[in-house]
Amino acid sequence: MVLLESALPQGLRSFVRALVRVKTVLVVVALPILPITFFLVVLFRYILESDLFAYEEWLLPICFWLYFLGSAIGTYDDVHINADLFGTVSANPKFLWFRKIGITTIELVIVLIVTYWAYLMLADEIAAYPHWKTTIALKIPFFIPRVGIFVGFFFMSFYSALSLYLLCKVGPNDYVKIITQEQIDKETKEERATW
Repeated sequence: MVLLESALPQGLRSFVRALVRVKTVLVVVALPILPITFFLVVLFRYILESDLFAYEEWLLPICFWLYFLGSAIGTYDDVHINADLFGTVSANPKFLWFRKIGITTIELVIVLIVTYWAYLMLADEIAAYPHWKTTIALKIPFFIPRVGIFVGFFFMSFYSALSLYLLCKVGPNDYVKIITQEQIDKETKEERATW
């Protein structure tokens, strides 16, 4: 989607970029918590001969949020792993465009279904208030990581829908021009990196 975002109206483009920046900052700030925690676990366990109390419990929500926000960013950047070999079958712009429309449509349908399930999970959790399920030691509500799941799937749905809209808006010829230009830019960067 990031390649096609120039086809968005300026206000929406700025809004989408701001959302991605916020998610990226959250991921970058939270990511070092994991290795620091594991370093402290080793330090406490093997050097201080003690234990870092309930570290698994406060890492759980962080991991869920990181994973699903990272997935949303991956959807925006269109860098998810796939096994699509149809791109090598033909260089016909219309075929490539239809292939991308088909893949994005299937992705959107699946992600919308899973987003709905995540919503049902949250609704069930909210309905159980004040008797929320919590972790054993720190009593962190399971609601916190589940919100991360919903937010991640919501943004995956949003970016997939936006990508489908942009694919329809730019059409097959402009889509191939944009993809070709991106490939040229990527090769140019790789050549400069080898100098």
